[in-house]
Formats: sequence, structure tokens, C-alpha cells
Amino acid sequence: MRNRQCFHSVVITAVCVALSGCAHSLHSLHKLTGKSTTTHARLAPVSNPVQTTVDLEVAALQGLQPQLRHTQQLPAEANIDPLLEGISEKDLNSAKRLARINYRRSWKTIEQRSRFVRSRLLETLGNMHAPASLQVIPVVESTYNPYALSHTGAVGLWQLMPATARSLGIRSGRHINGRRDIAQSTSGAVNYLQQLHQRFNSWPLAIAAYNIGPNALARRLQKHAWTQADGLDRMPIPSATHLYVQNIIGLIALLNDHSFSFPEPFKTRALALNAPVDIHLLAQISGMPENDIFRFNPCLNRAQYLHQMITIHVPESRYNTIRSKLALAGPKFATIHVRKGDSLWSIARKNRTSVARLKYLNKRIGKYLHTGQILKVPANHLSRASASINPLIPTNRRIRYRVRSGDSLWRIAHRFGTTPKAIARANRISMKRMIRAGDTLWVYARERPS
Repeated sequence: MRNRQCFHSVVITAVCVALSGCAHSLHSLHKLTGKSTTTHARLAPVSNPVQTTVDLEVAALQGLQPQLRHTQQLPAEANIDPLLEGISEKDLNSAKRLARINYRRSWKTIEQRSRFVRSRLLETLGNMHAPASLQVIPVVESTYNPYALSHTGAVGLWQLMPATARSLGIRSGRHINGRRDIAQSTSGAVNYLQQLHQRFNSWPLAIAAYNIGPNALARRLQKHAWTQADGLDRMPIPSATHLYVQNIIGLIALLNDHSFSFPEPFKTRALALNAPVDIHLLAQISGMPENDIFRFNPCLNRAQYLHQMITIHVPESRYNTIRSKLALAGPKFATIHVRKGDSLWSIARKNRTSVARLKYLNKRIGKYLHTGQILKVPANHLSRASASINPLIPTNRRIRYRVRSGDSLWRIAHRFGTTPKAIARANRISMKRMIRAGDTLWVYARERPS
């Protein structure tokens, strides 16, 4: 009897120890999940798997190695990028194959360009709580060239038209072009994409609408309804737009599986500059590579700001050096336009220099001056001076333009920064000639302020 009682005591002790272990495990599970548990509870899911997914996306697209906790608990579908959700494996493989063919050779150029602007682009996406994979769209739109100018007059990373940019609140002027501004253009374009996604309830359709316009897409969907389950091949869109959508989807998938990757972007800091300042000179005396300061600041229309204070972005690694050189960055030279009645002597007098100095600075000046001629002068008197332009802005680029409904020579000229007379002369037509939708014109696009 006594032996039996001892046996029962041992059993009871063992059971208590086991129950104590279970309680400890459940308490640990309660701490991990933040959820209440009972003795019959099933294993709770990992805390906030959605946030973990977002962290994965950002890390994967930036070429980083993410540190995930509890990865064994993540459901398989949690790794799907929002822009790829619901797309079949067959469509993904087809899109990846197409994107690889189209961007394999140009990817190194895209990588180099992206380093100057992608930090601010990603920061803007994060502030807007937008999918990080939207950073792929500028690859297809502009190959990450913020100075890109299309044959229709679209400008910047996101290839925004002037009217579209204005409707999105993107501001431009003589000194700054908002369509080339990284934060402004990204904010406007992503806001537009989010509106399109809300309207069509599908990222492939939102991307298609960004390309052909929401009203054009809506009309096509009225005739041929489409859902994501139908597959990308059955989208009722033009072949060019279909190629556009597939390239974006394919690039996102290639980035997510690390077949392609972006390099770490240069981090920048904002720096306020008081006028007058020569930005090109500031970069030179600070030891920056030629024109890199304009790659960091594609929004600048000018290389000199003679009367207006501006803010630029500079690499964090050079911020202190550049800031210390600001006092030395005053312009040494400026340009002026010859006016009616001007002579070398009068220009020299007004700009506090000599005729000999003017001739030295303008070696091809010729014997006579003509109205509108541009002269380089010492920056002694800036009231009449004109600032030199950003050297990376394309000037006199020859574009074959197809006339659209509502176009006029004046409207086309305004879009490309030229004049109706210049367009008429380039096409050997009269200024009074009526142009019709479908006509084609040669346009020499020049520096465009807005």
C-alpha cells in the first residue's frame, strides 16, 4: 500500500511538472503573439505578417538582405508583392522573360542613373504608404533618366505631360521644373496611380490606365469586361500598352526573385543657397565630378541663380565640404542679350569691363553685333544678366511630332519650348497653314521651363 502511494506521488509530481511546462509554453506564446490563449488554443499566427511582408518588399527591391524573424510561420502568400497579387505563374513567367530581354542590356545604365535619385523616390513612396515596387515604373517610362523628353512632350522620371502635372499640383516656373523634381513628380505620379488603383481595383489595370488614360481604358472595359483571373493576355488594351504592363510586371518579379537588383542609392541632404550663386562653380570647387550636381538636382533649369534663393540636394558625404564653399560660389561670369542700339563700348561700360575683355570672353563675336545676340560678360553688374542653363537639359532635340486633336502651332511650340515661327520654318510651311490631327511635324525641342 505504501509502495502504491509512493507510485501515485511520483505520477502526480510528473504530471504537475508537465502541466507547468505547458503553462510556461502558453505564456511564451502569449508574449509572442500578444493574443489571449487557453489550454486548448491552437498555435497563433506570427504578429503582424502584413508589416513583415512590406519590410521584405522594400529590402528585396533595394538589394538588401532582410532580417526576418519567425519566417517559418509566414504563410506562402504573404511574400507576394501587391502589384503581382492574383497574377498566374504562367503570366509572371511570360512577363519576366519579356522584361529580361528588353532591359538586360540597358540595366547597368539604369542602375547608374538610379543612384542619384532613387533615395528621394523611395522616401516619397514610404511617406505615401505606397508599394515600394512602384519604383519600377520610371524604368519603363524613362530608363531612370529625369531629363527624358518624349516625342509628345512628356518630361521626367514619370513622363508627365504639362496639363497632367498641373492637375496633380506639380508646380513649375522659369527657375524650377516640377516635372523633373524627384519628390514633386513622384508624389504626383504615385497619387495618380493610387487613384487609378482605387477606381479599377486592379494594379495591372491601374498601370494600363497610366499609359493610355483612365477614360480610354474605361471605354474598352465597357465593351470587353476583364478580371485578373482572365490573364494578362486577355486585357482589352492596345498592344503597346500590353507590352508596357508586361514589362512593369516582369521587372517587379525579376527584382523580387533577385534576378535584377538596384544598387544602394546615394543619400542626400537639402542645402539652401542664397543668390547670386553659380551651381556649376560650387560643384567644381567642392570636388564633385562634372555635372553630378545636376544629376542630383534635375529640377534646376539654370546653372546660375542670380536673384532667387533655391534649395538643392547634395550627397551626405560631401554636405559639409560643399556648405563650407558657399562663399566662394558667386558667379564670375554671366550672359546678356544684345539690345537694339548696343555696342561693344556701351556693353563694356555697363558691365564695368573693357572692350578687350569682352572680345577675349567672346572669341567669335564678329565685327558687328546684332539684336538678340548672346554675350558672355564678367558678373560685375547682374541687373541685365541672364543665367546660364542647366547643361544636362536637352536643347535643339529634333522630334517627329504627330499632331493631336486641338493642337495648334502655338500650343505645340509652348509644349516643347520653341516658337511657332521656328516650327513653321523647320517644316517649310506658312504660319497661317491649318494643321490637322494626324499630321506630322518636325520640332526642335529646346530648354523647357514648365
